[in-house]
Amino acid sequence: MMEAAQPQPPERPTPVSCWFQALARRDRSILAWDRFFDEWDALLCPVAMTTAFPHCAPGTPIKVDGKEQNYWMLPACGAVFNYSGHPALSMPCGQDRDGLPIGLQLVGKRWSEAHLLAVAAAVEPLTGGFRRPPAY
Repeated sequence: MMEAAQPQPPERPTPVSCWFQALARRDRSILAWDRFFDEWDALLCPVAMTTAFPHCAPGTPIKVDGKEQNYWMLPACGAVFNYSGHPALSMPCGQDRDGLPIGLQLVGKRWSEAHLLAVAAAVEPLTGGFRRPPAY
């Protein structure tokens, strides 16, 4: 009787249980973003954690705000939408003081790519469009 009243011991995670937990977490994220896009046409956010930088070998640490960051983590701002299925696009949004491009990411409601492109067309005159960066 005492044993029957005890809580079940926690199940040891398995690859399958971890997979389903990840899918459930992704579904909650998708629903939260869907609610956001019920009220807003688009989300404007950075493409990366820094403006463009001169070409370098992949994997080279990049300085962001004076601190070295992992090269592969720079575009992490877009990763959320890679797994949620929300359409996103990147467009130029001016240049930094060195003349390197600043990227602007626009994200829209799922299945509304045409609407997101229309938002980008409306925003583009405000950003100055593409300008070739200096040669390095």
